[in-house]
Amino acid sequence: MKEEKCPTCGKKAHNFEKEEALNCVPPREVLSFGDYNIDKNYRDELFDKYPNYTSEEVVGSFLGHNPYFPSQEDWFFAKEE
Repeated sequence: MKEEKCPTCGKKAHNFEKEEALNCVPPREVLSFGDYNIDKNYRDELFDKYPNYTSEEVVGSFLGHNPYFPSQEDWFFAKEE
Protein backbone atom coordinates (compact mmCIF):
# COMPACT_ATOMS: atom_id res chain seq x y z
CA MET A 1 0.00 0.00 0.00
CA LYS A 2 1.43 3.35 -1.04
CA GLU A 3 1.57 5.96 1.67
CA GLU A 4 -0.40 9.14 1.17
CA LYS A 5 1.77 11.24 3.48
CA CYS A 6 5.49 11.41 4.06
CA PRO A 7 6.27 9.96 7.49
CA THR A 8 9.18 12.40 7.86
CA CYS A 9 7.59 15.78 7.08
CA GLY A 10 3.87 14.97 7.03
CA LYS A 11 3.32 16.49 3.60
CA LYS A 12 1.95 14.62 0.59
CA ALA A 13 4.05 11.51 -0.18
CA HIS A 14 7.06 12.38 -2.32
CA ASN A 15 8.04 11.09 -5.71
CA PHE A 16 11.77 10.92 -4.94
CA GLU A 17 12.63 10.37 -8.59
CA LYS A 18 11.04 13.65 -9.67
CA GLU A 19 11.32 15.97 -6.67
CA GLU A 20 14.06 16.94 -4.27
CA ALA A 21 12.83 15.91 -0.84
CA LEU A 22 16.36 16.06 0.53
CA ASN A 23 15.43 16.20 4.21
CA CYS A 24 12.99 13.29 4.13
CA VAL A 25 13.67 9.59 4.66
CA PRO A 26 12.80 7.64 1.52
CA PRO A 27 11.30 4.15 1.76
CA ARG A 28 13.71 1.25 1.22
CA GLU A 29 12.25 0.44 -2.20
CA VAL A 30 13.12 3.87 -3.65
CA LEU A 31 16.09 3.35 -5.96
CA SER A 32 15.91 6.41 -8.21
CA PHE A 33 16.77 9.91 -7.05
CA GLY A 34 16.67 12.26 -10.02
CA ASP A 35 19.60 11.28 -12.23
CA TYR A 36 20.91 8.72 -9.73
CA ASN A 37 19.84 5.09 -9.95
CA ILE A 38 20.98 3.02 -7.01
CA ASP A 39 21.49 -0.74 -7.08
CA LYS A 40 18.87 -2.58 -5.00
CA ASN A 41 21.43 -4.65 -3.07
CA TYR A 42 23.51 -1.57 -2.26
CA ARG A 43 20.38 0.29 -1.16
CA ASP A 44 19.25 -2.64 0.99
CA GLU A 45 22.59 -2.82 2.79
CA LEU A 46 22.71 0.95 3.30
CA PHE A 47 19.11 0.92 4.58
CA ASP A 48 19.84 -1.98 6.95
CA LYS A 49 22.72 -0.06 8.49
CA TYR A 50 21.22 3.44 8.32
CA PRO A 51 17.41 3.24 7.99
CA ASN A 52 16.92 6.88 8.95
CA TYR A 53 19.11 8.38 6.24
CA THR A 54 17.48 11.21 4.33
CA SER A 55 17.54 11.37 0.53
CA GLU A 56 20.53 13.68 0.74
CA GLU A 57 22.44 11.15 2.87
CA VAL A 58 21.48 8.24 0.61
CA VAL A 59 22.68 10.05 -2.52
CA GLY A 60 25.76 11.35 -0.67
CA SER A 61 26.63 7.78 0.32
CA PHE A 62 26.07 6.59 -3.25
CA LEU A 63 28.48 9.26 -4.50
CA GLY A 64 31.14 8.52 -1.86
CA HIS A 65 30.66 11.49 0.49
CA ASN A 66 29.88 9.33 3.54
CA PRO A 67 32.91 8.40 5.69
CA TYR A 68 30.85 5.63 7.36
CA PHE A 69 29.67 3.76 4.25
CA PRO A 70 31.35 3.19 0.86
CA SER A 71 30.18 4.65 -2.42
CA GLN A 72 28.26 2.28 -4.65
CA GLU A 73 31.31 1.93 -6.89
CA ASP A 74 33.59 1.05 -3.95
CA TRP A 75 30.92 -1.24 -2.51
CA PHE A 76 30.74 -3.18 -5.82
CA PHE A 77 34.53 -3.38 -5.93
CA ALA A 78 34.69 -4.74 -2.37
CA LYS A 79 32.02 -7.36 -3.18
CA GLU A 80 34.09 -8.61 -6.12
CA GLU A 81 37.15 -9.23 -3.97
